[in-house]
Amino acid sequence: MDFMNRHFTATGLIIKNDSVLLHLHPKIHLWLPPGGHVELNEDPIETVKREILEETGYKIQIINTSNTHIKKFKNVISIIPPHTIFIEPINDIKEGFHEHIDMIYLCKIVGGELKDDSWRWFNKKEILNHINESYNQSSDIYLTDELINLCIELFNISEGGT
Repeated sequence: MDFMNRHFTATGLIIKNDSVLLHLHPKIHLWLPPGGHVELNEDPIETVKREILEETGYKIQIINTSNTHIKKFKNVISIIPPHTIFIEPINDIKEGFHEHIDMIYLCKIVGGELKDDSWRWFNKKEILNHINESYNQSSDIYLTDELINLCIELFNISEGGT
């Protein structure tokens, strides 16, 4: 039986004023939210906070989109679960074909400043306009179907109270 190499990653969608923060990924030429690999001794929430700070300059808070409440026991704590988990195929020149098990969180900004202009705020209307145009080669905006769907879902949640 062949086993696929898998990496744990965590991603944060930052929603602010009906917009989501994305950047054009230099290797794959798709607009993506901030995120990255879960490092040794890190939980996925620590990963999201670290990656967003490193990549964007923003300090964030994770928004709990589940009905799960954080619990503390004598020797065990629970953490906020991701909004969703994607298993994503990755074809990397250095590491070859592998998969990311990507834990995806909804986030809000609580401090910091945007580091550079490689990041762009996409408003809800722009995202909705790309529903039938993902991977459209005639457009300079490359959004995947799963990102469009996720953004719409999280816009709806954030309108309800975040």
